[in-house]
Amino acid sequence: MTSIDQFESRFRGAAKDVYRHRERTIDHVVVFTDLSSDQTASYGKQVQRALEMLPASDARSWRFVPGAECATIGDLLAIVETYEPDLVVAYRNLHSGAWRWQHSLSDHIEVLTQSTNVPVLLLPRPDSGGTWEPPAKADADHCVMALTDHLAGDSALVDFAVAFAAPGGRLVLAHVEDQHVFERYIEVIGRIPEIDTDVARETILHQLLREPRDYVESAARELHEAGVDLRVDPVVTVGHRVGAYTGLVETHSVDLLVMHTKDDDQLAMHGLSYPLAIELHSTPLLLI
Repeated sequence: MTSIDQFESRFRGAAKDVYRHRERTIDHVVVFTDLSSDQTASYGKQVQRALEMLPASDARSWRFVPGAECATIGDLLAIVETYEPDLVVAYRNLHSGAWRWQHSLSDHIEVLTQSTNVPVLLLPRPDSGGTWEPPAKADADHCVMALTDHLAGDSALVDFAVAFAAPGGRLVLAHVEDQHVFERYIEVIGRIPEIDTDVARETILHQLLREPRDYVESAARELHEAGVDLRVDPVVTVGHRVGAYTGLVETHSVDLLVMHTKDDDQLAMHGLSYPLAIELHSTPLLLI
């Protein structure tokens, strides 16, 4: 390696993504149900009380949409386009019935997460036996987890997780590197005689995990300096992602899971998000 190559490697190694906190205000909320008007009003009031702690720039406006007004996917998307909410609240299997609650999200929900850029708070169905306990105004046991496989630089994910966390609670920032992908690259490297495979395994893994660890440290520091009352817990590891994340949700007693739902180059739901959303059917999800 030339001295120029060494300098370039050191320069790139020193450059790192740093978290900068931005408060995400929620001023306009739409609540979709497949219930009657009276039932929707009652359900919407429950949601309204539960989310009163969310940051807002002014008095928050609400729209409760009964099933008759969003029976088709077109109706649902038209309401989102017209009202331009900062947050959509819905529950699993909207317009699909409770019988599918463990096996899918419903066409309405899947299209909503893919065809709009509005965060969706997805709750358990009221008639599925699932429960949702909103946090108290100060709750040390309340846990929000932000999860991804590319945590470094993902400020939006962290911002929304902070917005939904209870003061004094826990914010878990989780990054799980895909072990299958890592092992595949190490297998290829092992076929190149000029590269020491053991050294490559150690140094590549160290670099892969160092970046998200540094980012979590910068997030904890930034939030502390901004006066945000949260305990930040890092989880940076390697594993089979769906199994690893479901295990983390259980281990940390996660009350709300925050994750992305789409990739830049695909229309379908993000490959990691969909199986997790199906598997974690009793866990509230914030899909951004």
